[in-house]
Amino acid sequence: MPWLLPLLGVLVVVGLAWAGWRRARPRGAPARGGGRRRAGAGFPPDPTITAASTLRRDGLRRLHGLPFGAAGEAATATGSAHAAVVARTVEALQKVGSDIRSTPRRPGLLPQLTRTVNDPHASGMAIAGIVAQDPTLAARLLKIANSALYRVQSRPVESLERAVASVGTDGIRRLVAAALVQPVMGAPGEGVFGELARQVWTHTELSSAAAAEHARRGGGADAFTVQLAGLMVGLGSAVVVRSVREQYLRRPALVPDAEVTFALLDGWSVPVARRIARQWELSDPLGSVLDALQEPGSAATGARSLRFGSAAASMAMLCRAGGLSADEALARLAGIEADAEAVESVWRRLCRSLEEGGTPA
Repeated sequence: MPWLLPLLGVLVVVGLAWAGWRRARPRGAPARGGGRRRAGAGFPPDPTITAASTLRRDGLRRLHGLPFGAAGEAATATGSAHAAVVARTVEALQKVGSDIRSTPRRPGLLPQLTRTVNDPHASGMAIAGIVAQDPTLAARLLKIANSALYRVQSRPVESLERAVASVGTDGIRRLVAAALVQPVMGAPGEGVFGELARQVWTHTELSSAAAAEHARRGGGADAFTVQLAGLMVGLGSAVVVRSVREQYLRRPALVPDAEVTFALLDGWSVPVARRIARQWELSDPLGSVLDALQEPGSAATGARSLRFGSAAASMAMLCRAGGLSADEALARLAGIEADAEAVESVWRRLCRSLEEGGTPA
């Protein structure tokens, strides 16, 4: 029976990924589809939320398959060798948050900045004053402020004071979040996983900014918290890509499989982000947003913004790559977000950013 070995390979890969995901959940956390539901999960399921979860996942699946080329579209997770990649990757990801060698290093100014950013009475200049303590961080923030994704006027932003005047206190909060997380993502490397890592960072920048805009326009959640949560999900994805890459490098005769890679990204990016956020001692509201994002039916406002941001970024990147028409992309986004003006505004900003060379490196 020649079909038996491939079938067993699929079952092993899926089983290992599921078991690993289950072990990654905190004790007492309800499993998907179980009788215990998270607060904020709708019942019966809201069809718009279900559609947003599906679009987010499908968009990421298509996007993450692009670096693998045409072979990636038809790749299947078969064979014991790929199952071993999954098993060893899961073992590595389970150490994130508890093993210092496996956990991205927390940015030095993060505790001070997050305390100030979360203080409703803190001014933009107070935040800028902390950023100014680190010239590298300040330079990175100004570069981001001048990018197409965040730029609000044609005049260049040449100082932190000017950045505060241009985008305001809420805007400078979001710029700080992007500037802090960007270097932690790490160097992309070469080959298919290098391209995937670059893609993950571009998607992270676009999706987190789009999610923050969605929240700011009435999504109901704090825009800074949503943006930082989106950046942490991207960081979790980067850690997954790095871990998968290491396992394939140890098996040079094994061709990297798009489906194996996506299964691990899909199952582990958010749990890894949650582990890092906990180890970095980030705020409880941010942790709650990440927890809600793991539940496809959650109606939590932050999760809704993150789903929309991720889907919008994927649609824009697929459109740019020629895999999707603009009309089709906008139609899909309109199916998960009733505010047509918000969809159009976010779409224009994402496309302009990609046209001008993507996100700031």
